[in-house]
Amino acid sequence: PLPLPARQAAVSEILQPGNPAEKLIEINNTPITRKDIATLKPLEWLNDEVINCFVELLRQHASEAEQAGEPLPKVHIFSSLFYTKLAESPEYTYGNVRRWTKRAKVDLFSRDLVIVPINQGNSHWTLGLINLRQKRFEFIDSMHGSDGGRLAVLRRYLKDEHQDKKGAPLDLGEDWVDISYTAADGTPRQTNGFDCGMFMSRAAEHLVRGVLVDFTQDDMPDFRRRMILELAQSRLAH
Repeated sequence: PLPLPARQAAVSEILQPGNPAEKLIEINNTPITRKDIATLKPLEWLNDEVINCFVELLRQHASEAEQAGEPLPKVHIFSSLFYTKLAESPEYTYGNVRRWTKRAKVDLFSRDLVIVPINQGNSHWTLGLINLRQKRFEFIDSMHGSDGGRLAVLRRYLKDEHQDKKGAPLDLGEDWVDISYTAADGTPRQTNGFDCGMFMSRAAEHLVRGVLVDFTQDDMPDFRRRMILELAQSRLAH
């Protein structure tokens, strides 16, 4: 990694004022403009473009780790558009996302963990998880709110996906549980109104890396700077 002064200079260079529509970065055909990257400045709310380019980096990292035989969870990560298409267009419609896994060439039921970023009404970022290894539907909210029916949506989706791809019903009996994490579980909690996207993104990163989700609000300024460099370099920092 670059030494701290070089990292700070690189971040400052990327955040220079200029044409908001100028394309600064492109990751897997997803462009990031100067306006998008500006959402990584302090006090700003991350937008879908930044989130989804970071999701691409997580996918890349997970794929490389799996190919190298590293003992990490086998994950699939959806883009932020997935949940909206599935549940809010304008209601639950499996047909809207039926081809997503086929296009991605992934069998969800071969994965340990499915990660679903959720944009709640363009005002809050949360994370839904389908934990196939441990038979759990999990909800991570940095404000420690309830899942608001979102785990029921993921449960319904998994049943529909199994019926569509495997041609058979899926029994999600009593051994499958719903968990919404809270402060009692040690889940990180944000203390402002604008860092939810960073909390959600870094929680997803920790899950991909197979490490404990144990950061705090104090880590957010550094996490924002680090994400700018990660996007610019098209790969996660070590």
